[in-house]
Amino acid sequence: MRRVPYLLFMLLLAASCSSTSKLPRPEIQPEFLSSNLNANGIVAISPDYKQSYFRRLPYLFVNESETFNEIQGDFYNVKFNVDSNLNIMPGFWSDYGTYQNSLIVLIVMSGTSTLPIKDIPISVVSSKHGVFEREKLIGNNQINEAQQRVLFVKKLALTNRFDVLNKINDDVLIVKIDGQLYKFLNPEIKLD
Repeated sequence: MRRVPYLLFMLLLAASCSSTSKLPRPEIQPEFLSSNLNANGIVAISPDYKQSYFRRLPYLFVNESETFNEIQGDFYNVKFNVDSNLNIMPGFWSDYGTYQNSLIVLIVMSGTSTLPIKDIPISVVSSKHGVFEREKLIGNNQINEAQQRVLFVKKLALTNRFDVLNKINDDVLIVKIDGQLYKFLNPEIKLD
């Protein structure tokens, strides 16, 4: 009797996998070389920033005010106020702890931060999807508190896993921290 549920499970799994593979794959813009992005004032989280499609789509940082310092893991380390720095991680995640199919912006004090961020005004807005909500942090509570992590989330309604490209097309994220603006572009940008 145990074989019937197992066989049924395997048939359902095979059917779901084959239905996903039959979905039309959207056109993905080419991944730009870091030198081309940098020449346009844009910074990617890594040279192969599209390697995690469709599980994760990291947004690109627009270095308009020369606030970019360096990449620290999955974060852009940026200047904040006169002598402080912050880490910002923006992008789409299909699965980020308890949050699925969501745009995520995680803001963290870095090792070179001199100003606390816990009580300063922070907002995140998507040009296509509106205002993000400040949400409960996931992970290690000690690290979250020590780094004064702040998480913003915007859930996206997707029809399938490829639909995310339609949802982020032409999207721009603006992160405002105590009056200072940081701009992030979706990874499907087109350079002229």
